[in-house]
Amino acid sequence: MISKRFFGVAIVAAVVLISGNLHPAPAAETITLKALLASSARPPFDALVKVFEQKHPGVKIQAEYLGGGVVANRVDAGEAVDIILAGDSPLKKVVNITDPFTPVYKTIDVIVTPKKNPGNVHDIRDLGKPGLKIALGTPSSAVGTISSQIIQKASVDNGGFEFVQKVLKNTNYQSEKGQDVVDAVSSGKSEAAIVFVTDGDTHKFNVIEIPEKYNVVSTYVATVAKAAKNAKLGREFVALMAGKEGQSVFRKMRYLPPA
Repeated sequence: MISKRFFGVAIVAAVVLISGNLHPAPAAETITLKALLASSARPPFDALVKVFEQKHPGVKIQAEYLGGGVVANRVDAGEAVDIILAGDSPLKKVVNITDPFTPVYKTIDVIVTPKKNPGNVHDIRDLGKPGLKIALGTPSSAVGTISSQIIQKASVDNGGFEFVQKVLKNTNYQSEKGQDVVDAVSSGKSEAAIVFVTDGDTHKFNVIEIPEKYNVVSTYVATVAKAAKNAKLGREFVALMAGKEGQSVFRKMRYLPPA
């Protein structure tokens, strides 16, 4: 006959065994992708990050929004970057240490002023008006390089080098990041700026087109650094941006098709 004591010991052992098996399994490790990209690409990139993370549970994308020149310099310094998106011009210096470039979008430039247009700017010639306060990108930045090219082109019909000097004299704010240039007009620090068309929100600004003969078409490309720690996932995200789903997001936000 089996004693009550035996039954008691058996039950306790069973409870211990069962409770031991009920401990939750350790959580899967989160994979973090490092992304460096031009600040002008932030709205569509943020939207696609949500799509990608939803499709890849346990994957997070940590993005830094910078000037194109800064992106190129950091990749050139050997950072392990999983996703890179910037203008093809600054990225030329890293072509040997990245995957082949994938074109994602193109853009052109416009002039923006506050809605009330305190500087009375109506076309590119007005950027040379005495006393006007202008925001531009720094010479080493993508937005600054493009602005410089536009001003040089416009000078041919507007007084030559004297026009360039007038615009530079009127420049009261410069930054490596395109978003900072936009914000200088939003805050009232500057009365006009040359920015990417994607930043020309007509709900916030008075937007002035730059004639085609002066404008510059910029191509933005995506790639993955050869030093990337999560290259496979990085390439998947590049494919998402270049594919039908990603391109639909870029088009909705006024970015021009890459071809």
